[in-house]
Amino acid sequence: MQLVAHVSPQRSVIHHKVVTVIILPFMKFPESVTIISDEISQELDVVAAFVREMGFPGIELRSAFGRAFKDLTPSDISQIQARAQSENWKVFGCSTPVFKCPLSDRTAIAQHREECKRALDVANTLQSKLLRVFTFLRDSARDDSSWPQRVVKELLKLGELAAGSGIRIGVENESSCLMATADETLAVMQSLPASLFGVIWDPCNVIYVPEARLPETNDVTRLFSRLFHVHVKDAVRRGQSGFAMPVGVGEAGWRGELAELRRLGYQGMLSLETHWRLEAIKESELHLPAGYSFSRGGEIASRVCARNLQSLLALEAAATASH
Repeated sequence: MQLVAHVSPQRSVIHHKVVTVIILPFMKFPESVTIISDEISQELDVVAAFVREMGFPGIELRSAFGRAFKDLTPSDISQIQARAQSENWKVFGCSTPVFKCPLSDRTAIAQHREECKRALDVANTLQSKLLRVFTFLRDSARDDSSWPQRVVKELLKLGELAAGSGIRIGVENESSCLMATADETLAVMQSLPASLFGVIWDPCNVIYVPEARLPETNDVTRLFSRLFHVHVKDAVRRGQSGFAMPVGVGEAGWRGELAELRRLGYQGMLSLETHWRLEAIKESELHLPAGYSFSRGGEIASRVCARNLQSLLALEAAATASH
């Protein structure tokens, strides 16, 4: 039997409920499942040990050594590269904060383009074929009906930087950014070349958009032709706010999501992005996750969520086998 941790969104008290899922205690994850590094720890030794213990084939890199992705040093990157090579795991994606800035701030946009150039070099060094970017802060241009075209114009400039590199640009839907819901994602992606740009879909992020309906399985169906990568986390909405929860316990609908991804023949990665902690993370740290304070408590929370994800995958495998 597998225990699923449940935390009230109002307080940091942990309860448990038993679900009837039988899994091997050290079941390896399939090659299609990874985890974002700083959801475990800022320390490479801890991340590497967790990857070995849980059977992940590698990581998605975000912050490390107390530094945001954009501030990682050449020495940091060399250490990560050497560890990945020596332990035979991969860096499946580079999660940059590029274009988490106002659409009207030309200085910030120019700075973020420079950060993208360096991120492409980092991705190339780490043999990572996916670079995550965003679509500008939601309150910066939401009232301008032309915002999708303006976002596309700036993303295409990143495409020029990435052209010929073999690295694809994954555009994530994010509650704090202009492209948050499935409809908004389609509005942006329809004008971007599919060979270079695709969606990093996170259904949980929709929960944090108070004016949006809760995520539905049909969202991923509509986005499937442009899907590069999927982030896995969970939350509940209470009033106008979202509260992080262990994977499978919230309102993201992962049972239906995983079943639909299987039905559609999805061949990309699932990437665990825990976000939940026994002690809630500050909203500012959820917006720009990086550093030791963000990762505090991440190892135990990610172990819970990894086991929950294993249970969900086992349920889906059993359902598939029964048909």
